[in-house]
Amino acid sequence: GLVGITAGCSVVTPWASVLIGIVAGWVYVGFSAFLIKMKIDDAVDAIPVHFANGMWGVFAVGLFAEEGHMATAGYNTDHLG
Repeated sequence: GLVGITAGCSVVTPWASVLIGIVAGWVYVGFSAFLIKMKIDDAVDAIPVHFANGMWGVFAVGLFAEEGHMATAGYNTDHLG
């Protein structure tokens, strides 16, 4: 979960960070199983941890970022998607 929350740690609420961490755990398990099924050798599971959870973290920022936290963190909130 730590890699998953890194991108949005300053702009999400505590409940969202818990949810992001839980989903990141399942993303890790699923992507690790996928690599085994594809017979891709990753002895230390760096790809599921850093790539898959990093991608989830980037998507999670778009889903869970709060405008008030973004302003506090110094982001421009004039044009929210």
